[in-house]
Amino acid sequence: MDREWTGSLNRIMDYVEEHLCSEVEEAEVAKIAACPYPIFQSAFSQITGISFAEYVRRRKLTMAAYDLQNSERSIMDVALNYGYQTDDTFRVAFKSMFGVTPSEVRKNNPNLMFYCKLHFKIQIQGIDRMEYQIFERESFEVMGIRKITSTGGGTWGVIKSDGSDDKVQKLLGKRFDLGLCFGFDEEGNDDYMCAISLDHVGISEDKIQECLETIPEVTRYQFPATTWLRFESRGRISEAVLNNTWEKINMEFLPSSKFHKGKLPTVERYIVWDERNDECVVEILIPQ
Repeated sequence: MDREWTGSLNRIMDYVEEHLCSEVEEAEVAKIAACPYPIFQSAFSQITGISFAEYVRRRKLTMAAYDLQNSERSIMDVALNYGYQTDDTFRVAFKSMFGVTPSEVRKNNPNLMFYCKLHFKIQIQGIDRMEYQIFERESFEVMGIRKITSTGGGTWGVIKSDGSDDKVQKLLGKRFDLGLCFGFDEEGNDDYMCAISLDHVGISEDKIQECLETIPEVTRYQFPATTWLRFESRGRISEAVLNNTWEKINMEFLPSSKFHKGKLPTVERYIVWDERNDECVVEILIPQ
């Protein structure tokens, strides 16, 4: 990870700690990160595996639990101190994370999880280069199903379980092979679209219209002409090769280069995804 980027991340962690009892302002986070907040938010999620909002929530509730165990302040006072306006919202959030209610903490002093403040450091990753390609592409259109889910990749689970993927293959002769990531919201939910490019030869407008009419959730999305960065992730699915590639892009490549993510969704093109043989080849496309 680049030294400057590491320093920015650690300053943001310090800022969060200083504002656990007040608001963590997106504008201030973006200022420290020296990039738009959505870009920081996306990078943070891919580096840490959780959303920035979830990290802040965990730290607030962790310190609230500490206060419940180590002070005589009322539960409502503790709730208000960490931004919860009612006893009920605090109780629900607290139990969701710890499995017990604030009052049970006071009565029984159970064992609780403690989510530490994150600290980032430069680490030698065992690889000294990443191959990439930069190219221009004209405007192109995709078609697919876009959903907001609470877990990464959740849209893939939806289209496979409800038969949408099979219906598309029957109508168009090709399964969804693109994943468009539009970003994460404040709750850590993933805005993601499973799609297929309409550039493929043989997909007529009549077939497209038939697909839109047959599967109501299918929509179209138009990419404007832009510059793209291309990476390839190739290896074993069981070794989380795709996640590891994204981690290297966000922690090593982007911070130490002059490239940056644009506002358009990033694209994953699944060339091979064979769970039976535990192998994958995924093209990662990042708009500039």
